[in-house]
Amino acid sequence: MLVSIMITGGLYAQKNKRTSAYNYNKEFDNSIEMFKLKHDKKSLAKAKESLNLAKESIEPTITHEKTMNDPKTWLYRGIIYYNIAHLPLDADSAGKMDTEAAKIAFESLNKAKELDAKKRYKTDIDLFLQNLYTLYFSSGASSYNDKDYESAKNNLIAAFKVQEARGVFDTTSAYYAGVTSLMDKDADGTIEYMKKCSEVNYNNPQVYIFWSQAWKIKGDTMQAINVLQEGRTKYPEELSILKEEAQTYLEKGENKKLIESLLKALEKEPDNANMLFLLAQAYSNEGDEVNAEIYYKKSAEIKPDFFEAYYNIAAIYNNKASALIKEANELPLEESEKYNKLIEEADGFLKQALPWLEKSYELKPDDVYTKHALKEAYTRLKMYEKAKALNN
Repeated sequence: MLVSIMITGGLYAQKNKRTSAYNYNKEFDNSIEMFKLKHDKKSLAKAKESLNLAKESIEPTITHEKTMNDPKTWLYRGIIYYNIAHLPLDADSAGKMDTEAAKIAFESLNKAKELDAKKRYKTDIDLFLQNLYTLYFSSGASSYNDKDYESAKNNLIAAFKVQEARGVFDTTSAYYAGVTSLMDKDADGTIEYMKKCSEVNYNNPQVYIFWSQAWKIKGDTMQAINVLQEGRTKYPEELSILKEEAQTYLEKGENKKLIESLLKALEKEPDNANMLFLLAQAYSNEGDEVNAEIYYKKSAEIKPDFFEAYYNIAAIYNNKASALIKEANELPLEESEKYNKLIEEADGFLKQALPWLEKSYELKPDDVYTKHALKEAYTRLKMYEKAKALNN
């Protein structure tokens, strides 16, 4: 009988502690609501005291054999720690949640869900998991706005995992977990969460751009290109993916693939002066000066102050003139007729370069390379007054 009374007494003692925790938490709810209405220190102090007593009361119940396997125990603990996590926001104390308390709340609610085989507490568990998700997500957004990307990433990953525990795939938290991972220089995190988004067909082409950039951070441009090609298959009309692909080929130095990618992008955005300029450069790198000149001129037509386009057109003619002058200077003295012909041809190219050099100089009069090239052209073409004015 004595043993029976001791066992029963122990059981009631633990249940009484759990009931006390529940009641203290109710007192907290009432006090914090009063604080929100009155903004008085007394209500806030009472709320904090009640919550602390609730925490002290619930902790012994999670290790006692009579209450540790009861889902109600873990539900109450989850609710209490959720309130602890949320209290700094309720109290307007810098708007930062208690991350450690939020973690304990999640673990407790998960444990309650695991033990609740008969689904008796499913509604309450789901409600507080949803509340916890909202807390994590809003805290992640706040950290993002403060440019605290590590904290933003951790909170958004936690938000995703809370929804995952509820059997929900939350694409929004998965996507922003990937974005903030990239901002936190965590390429593996970006790859993990953008891959998750892709697997559930999250409708956002930026997934493939961020995913590709993460692979580039890891130094794997082949994977980066594979991801972009997957994105292009899903979004064949998406210009941003084409631009990212072109940028990747540019960084990798694959001119032929860069040309192909830029031509496709220009079909959708034919007046993009920067892409036209890049295409011209790619053709120039391939030794195709004809197409290089065509696209440099197109970029200059669209963007009349595009200094680099004018300068590069001038460089095409100037390089041709320099090659001919070099060839002429290497001829033996007896080949004067051929020499004169080569020089005449070189001067013809210099005359074609001149208006482009002059426009370059007009746009950037302080650029020493333009000034030097223009002075040499004036001198070679015997335009001495202009060369003198340039020197002055």
